[in-house]
Formats: sequence, C-alpha cells, structure tokens
Amino acid sequence: MAKPTAPAPGPNRAEIDESLFLLAEMLLGDFFFDEDKEQEYKLKLSKNRPTGPAGILLDESTIEMDEGESTLRIEALRTWTQFRVVIKHPDFDATVEGTWSFENEALEPATVIALKGDLEEVEIGVEMLILEIEGPPDDEEFAGFMDSIEEDDDDESPLIGDDPTEPPEATSLDRNRVKAIAKRIARSREPDINDEDRSWLEQTPQVLPAIADQLVAAVSAAKRDEKLVLSYQMMLALTLEFVRYRQDRGWEWADEMLGAYQQRLIALGKDSAVPQNDWFMMCGALTEARVPVSDIVATALADSGFKPDQEGAPPEMMMRTLRGFMDELARMVTSPFDVISALQNAGAVLPTALRGFMATELALSPHAVLRDAVPFMLLDEDTEVRTGAARALEQTAHPDTLSPDALRRAIALRNWIPAGDRSALDAAIRKARVAGAQTGAWPAPTPDLEFYVSTIDGSGAQNIFATSRVGKKGLFAGILVRFGTGVIDTWIDPEVSRGKIAKLLKEAQMGAACTRVDRAFIDTLVQHALGTSVARNSVPPAALLELAELLGGSEWKDRRLDVADEAAGMFEDLDPEDRSIAGIAAGYARGLAWMIKDDLFSSYFEDGPEVKKTLAGLSRSDKIGMTALVLSDVLPAKRAEWAERFLMMAKWHAAAADAKLRAKARDLVLVAHALAGDGPLEGIPIMAVIAMQTVRATLLGGW
Repeated sequence: MAKPTAPAPGPNRAEIDESLFLLAEMLLGDFFFDEDKEQEYKLKLSKNRPTGPAGILLDESTIEMDEGESTLRIEALRTWTQFRVVIKHPDFDATVEGTWSFENEALEPATVIALKGDLEEVEIGVEMLILEIEGPPDDEEFAGFMDSIEEDDDDESPLIGDDPTEPPEATSLDRNRVKAIAKRIARSREPDINDEDRSWLEQTPQVLPAIADQLVAAVSAAKRDEKLVLSYQMMLALTLEFVRYRQDRGWEWADEMLGAYQQRLIALGKDSAVPQNDWFMMCGALTEARVPVSDIVATALADSGFKPDQEGAPPEMMMRTLRGFMDELARMVTSPFDVISALQNAGAVLPTALRGFMATELALSPHAVLRDAVPFMLLDEDTEVRTGAARALEQTAHPDTLSPDALRRAIALRNWIPAGDRSALDAAIRKARVAGAQTGAWPAPTPDLEFYVSTIDGSGAQNIFATSRVGKKGLFAGILVRFGTGVIDTWIDPEVSRGKIAKLLKEAQMGAACTRVDRAFIDTLVQHALGTSVARNSVPPAALLELAELLGGSEWKDRRLDVADEAAGMFEDLDPEDRSIAGIAAGYARGLAWMIKDDLFSSYFEDGPEVKKTLAGLSRSDKIGMTALVLSDVLPAKRAEWAERFLMMAKWHAAAADAKLRAKARDLVLVAHALAGDGPLEGIPIMAVIAMQTVRATLLGGW
C-alpha cells in the first residue's frame, strides 16, 4: 500500500495579493503610457468628480482566454491619484484600490478590497492574465533590443562567456503556469498541449521538477482527478524529451537534471510514496522521451519498484513477478505489437540482463502471441539484448515454435539492426530454414494511402503522416525522423474518422509547412533514416515494423544516401543556365529572398556549449566579430550536417504536390551542392544568415 504523502502547500494569500497588485499596476501603466492620457484624465475628473465610494469608468477591456472572457476595468476615485481596478475572471472576481504615482509608474500603497473565488484558481488565473497582457516579444522588440547593444569598448561590455551556463530555478510564475497548462489540458475535449504551451515548455526546461511535484500531488490526492493526472503525464513526457534534446547537444546541466529525476524515482519507489502503477508510469515517461538510462540506474529502479519478500533475492522475485505478468499479458493482448508496447513502457526499470532473460522467456512461452513478440526485441536499444533475442530465436527455430510471420519479421529486421549484431540473427534464420520453417508473406498495404511530410525544423526533425480514408474511419499514422539520428518515434491510430483525419492534417499544416508527397520520397526518407540509425549502432522504434506492414514497407532497408553524390546528381539535372556562374549567383539571391521570409529558416542555427565556448572571449556588442567566428570556427565542423539538411529539403520540395514548393527546389539544390563541396562558406549567402542567427540565439539564450 502506498504511503500517504504530505499535502501540497496551498496558495499563499500574500503572494496572490502581490500578483494582483502587479496586474493592476500593469493595467494602469498601459493606460497612462501616452502622456496625453494623464492630462485628459485630470480634465475629466475635475469636471465629474465622484462622491463617496463611487468611481468614474476610465477604461474597460476584455481578454479572451481558454477559460472564457475576462473583463478588466479601471475606475478613478475621488482623489486624482486614487484608482480602482476591477477584475472579472471566469474563475474569480477581484478588486484592487491604491495610489498611483505618475512619476514612478507604481501603485503604492495598494489593497485588495474584494476577492471571491478558490485561491488556487485565483493564483493561476492572475498569472495567466499577466502573461496574456505581457505577450511574447515580437520581431520589432527584438530588433530594438539588438539596436540597443551599442558598439561599446570590450572592457566595458560583458563577454559571451559571462552568460549563465544553465537555466535558473523555476519561479513561482513558472510553477503557476505549469498548473494553468495542466488545468487547460484537463478541460479540453481532446487533451493535447497547444503550440504556445509546447514552445514555453521547450524554453523553460527548469520546470521539470515542478511538473514532477504536481504529478506526485495529483496521483496522491484524496479526490483523484484522472484528467488532471493525464495532463501532468503528458507534460512530464514532453518536458523530459525537451531536456533530453539539450543533453544530446552536450549541456551538462541537462545530464544533471535528468539524473536528479531518476534519483527521485528511485526514492519514490523505495518509499512507496505514490501508487505503484503511477510510479511505473513515471518511469515509463523516460522510455517515451528516449532518455538514456544506465544499467546501474535501471537496476536501482527495478530494485525500488519490485518488493522482494526477503532481503538478498531481488532478481528471483523480479523474475517470478515478470513470469506472472507475462502470463497475464498473454490473456490481455491480441497481437505481438501489443506485447512489445507493454514491455517497452517498463523499459526504464528493466536492466539489460533482465530484458535478455525476458527474450528467452518469451521465446519459450506456451503462448504463441508472446513467442511472436521476440523478433521485436531485436530492436532493443542494448546490443546485448538484441544478441540475446537472436539466440532465443535460434533456440526456437522450428516450425512448431517459430511462426511464418515471426520469421518474416526477423528477416526484415536484419537490415534494420547494426552490422555487428547480424551474425547471431543470420544463424537463427539459417537454422529456421533448414528446419523447414516457412516465411510468411507480407500483408497487403492499407489501400488508398496518402502521404504528407512536414518541412525540416531547426532541430533537424521531419514528420511523415500517412492516411487512408476509404471508409467512414481510416488510418492516421506518423513517423518522426531526425537527421543525424534516424527514426525516433512512430504512432498509429487505425480507427480515425474522416473528419478527424482532415482536422489533424489541417493542424499539422498550420503548425509547419506540410505537403503531400509521392511514395518514392517516403521510401527514400525512411531508408535514409534507417541507414543513419545503423551507422550510429542504434535501432528504430519497434512500432516502425508495424507501420511497415501497414504502409507497404516490405523493401525498407538501411539505405543511407551519399549526400555528395545525390547533391551532384540533382545539380546535374538542373538546366545549364542554372548551373552557370551567373545562374548560381542568381539562384543564391533568389533563394535567400524567400528563405529569410520563411519562419522555418529562423530556427536554423547552431547552439550548445561548444558554440558558447567558441564565442566566450568576445564582447556581446561585437556582433560582426561573432558572426565571422561562427563562419570560420563553428559551421565548418557542421558542414556535412548542413549539406544533408539542404539536400533533404531539396528532395522534399521536389517531391511536393504543391507546384510552388517544387519551383523552390532548384534554389536548395544549389546550396546543398555547394555545401557538399569544399568552397568557402562565406560564398553561400544563407550560411551567413545561419551564422547571424547563431549569434542571435547565443545572445538571447545563454544555455
């Protein structure tokens, strides 16, 4: 039984009052921003001075929020420096009165004279109103910021290396926004995290501990709200993924933050501080976010999650528990895809040795559905487990224990796993064939497939969407690839209404450029991603095999493109005038003109600790020097990656059903071809833009 946890501290009334004062101060500051407003107000008050507690309405505005419409009203009182601010929010009402200093633009002193509503709702609502009024900085504000950095002497200007090297601690405002996002998701008919909140979570990774705090409180609440629990689960997995991105780029603080989360899980498991199913879910979020978990940590997690009856026997207890779990699982699932999905959810708490043991247990199981899941374990992230799965297949390589579908899948996966793992699998396949095991036929692909692919974002990620709308309900599936990494995620929903599919595609197109493409490009993109995984000695998600069967990917193999050869081929296919010196110059100028207007390209820059280290000795005001240093010392080491990015962008444009996108392909071919060569980067205009954007990101980011 889970131990009761201490209740989360309630909202602090004094802090809520301070937030209300700040909100009132912001509204008055905005109202009197124009100096003429002050004189107009004084004239109005002198002609119509209120009596008693009544006030004169000066301004009233409404703000549309997810919770509903909020009304904000400013009233003048009898004394010309006295004001009342009335807030009507869907969740609360509040009234603030105070003395406004026109000189200091401050409301001091101030008093909350009326407050109605649940304090937690008030706390969240006020912070969201403040965020709504502040709004994000726009391009004009950023330009003003950049212009304000004058060319001061280096001795007086802070250096790039003086920036913070890690995010600050989460503030009370951050924590309140976490609560507000969760509340908004829980209220949604179809729970999801909107683009604005996703962007905020990505830019504020320091809220990871706060999200974990709120999730622990939600699962331990006396009156559990399942929708709220789901909201925090979604936020947890997404934030873990965002922190893992920073870890991939080499930030030490991201390592420490993810390590601290794993240590917290160990402590929660040992203390039985949350219900066990919820604890496993919190561990599963690590797997979902593809956070690497060391074998030592996995063992510690397993030891804290599985409770042996006697000291000194955790492995035996875990094995007995897992055998019982697998028997129960066999009664619940309908396909090997379900089996492997269930096992992967517990991946973070299963050490390498235990996963290898499970491969053998599955292969020797009396349940056919469990035996058929063994090939999927060839896609485990650990080479020892992959080799163990291959040996388990060899051990059961007989027509009675190895089904035709299992053999077919094992053969297909041979081309998806690292070359060093293939010999053990080859031995299993040979033994099965000698024993007379039959190879199953690939299922017919889903009929009337349509493929849509998004553009490549700043992280190098690209989404593939596959749909089929034959009947009232159809398939909606996706593959996420990241250049330099491979296939990193997949999702499948075989029962989606036609209307929902149309809505999902529209949302995808609103979030980023997304176009219908031909089938050939899908095969090229997936196989290039598989080849990238193999080259990195990694593997794609197991669900990719299920998608291959649905989408007709029987020929998908590790076929990584030779970027230089592909770029040269596409360059030779251009018209002769486009390949001339004048044509290349014109293409660069033409491409630069549309690329700098495309929001996508604003996310093309380098970041990470190495960039900051390179620029550490320069003044923040030396933008020209920083840009030159990025071009000379940062981008050359990344040249091959940028060549791949622009080549695949060119191929995406060329495969697009949209004629306007196809027309831009030649401009991208010129960039890819130049990057695949050895000419100076300074001669490729878009690379100078990427260098400037790298400087901008460094100035604004710091970590």
